[in-house]
Parts: sequence; C-alpha cells; structure tokens
Amino acid sequence: MSDLDRLLSEYLAAHEAGGGPPDPRPFVDRASPEERPALARAIDEYLAAAPRRPWDPAAFEAALQTPLMREIATSVRGASGLWPALLPRLRNAAQLRRQEVVARLAGELGVADREAKVREYYHRMEQGLLDQDGVSDTVLEKLASIVGSSLEALREAGRALGEAASPDAPAAGPVFARSALTDEAYAGAPPDAAELALEPEEEEARDEVDELFTGRQP
Repeated sequence: MSDLDRLLSEYLAAHEAGGGPPDPRPFVDRASPEERPALARAIDEYLAAAPRRPWDPAAFEAALQTPLMREIATSVRGASGLWPALLPRLRNAAQLRRQEVVARLAGELGVADREAKVREYYHRMEQGLLDQDGVSDTVLEKLASIVGSSLEALREAGRALGEAASPDAPAAGPVFARSALTDEAYAGAPPDAAELALEPEEEEARDEVDELFTGRQP
C-alpha cells in the first residue's frame, strides 16, 4: 500500500468513526510533497460524495467564530486571494512573529532602512488589501524562502478568489495544510489604526519599496 493510500484509508477510518468530520490537513501534511495534491483531491472527492450530517446550527455558528473562518471571510472580501488565510499559517508553521517576517523580508530585499514601509505592505497582504498582480516575483521569492513556501504557491494563492487558476500552477492547499490553527504566540501585535489607514504611495514619493509591492517588476 502506498503512503497516499494508507493516509487516505486513515482519514476515511477517522471520518467513519464519527464525532465530527476530522480535519484533513494533518493527513495531507504527512504525505510527501509530491503526493499532497493527489491526497487532497481524493479527500475532497470523498467528502463531496459522503452522506451529509444532520444540520447543527449551534456548531455552525461556533465554526464561524474560529480564526480560520475569519481569515477565509477576509479572503473572500479582499483582493489578495488566500493570502489572509495562508500567510499567518505559514508564519505559524515557521514559528515566526509577523515583525520577524517583516524584518527579514526588508533585509532580503535590501531595504532594511525602510522596514516600516515593508511592514505596511505586508500587513495589506495579510488583510487582503493588496492586489497580487502588483507584487513582484522578487518579493514573493524572498517571502517564500522565509516562511517555507515557494514563489509559485504564493502567487497562485494570491489570486483573487474566482480567478481561473493556471492548470500548471501548484495547488496552494498542501501549503495551507501545514497548520490547522494560527498559534497566537506568533500572531504579533494587532495593527494599529495608522497601519490600517496608511497609503504610502499616495503620501510620499514612490520609491523602490512601492515598485516592489505594486509595480510587478522582477
């Protein structure tokens, strides 16, 4: 039996055991990187065909209040695709606080002296406020190396929900599956009002940081 078949069998057994559907992400995370997309598809196909459980309004309402569902809601409303849900979980898996990611990203981009502006743009990525079309490959490549992902996965995850995905693009799901819940220890301090309101490209002359995050240069 292949690892894929074994993990799928374990998931099916856990699902049939009752007590609520198990989270498929830990099972997908245990698969090899090459088999994760196939395992995720197999679980999706099983869940699509599985008999529906009785409606539980209280459980549904509780689920809507989880960090995951709040991040998905932000993704749906925003322009950054799954970044609001994916990026915090990648940080959590890498055991990095938001400020640590920002500091390393600014350094990797060679703009450590403008870390505050990098922080503003990274905040927009996590809040669904930055169009991925403008973010350069350089930014995504450096960010991916920090949080343990790939440029291609971050680019695909950042596509606004509803955009057609490239058939050759890697699925973002296996990367997203690294962690089921964001560990608050790595969440970082919540952004203040100044961060939420700041529009750096409008308040000061455009510079290299603006071009990296909104100019889609290499």
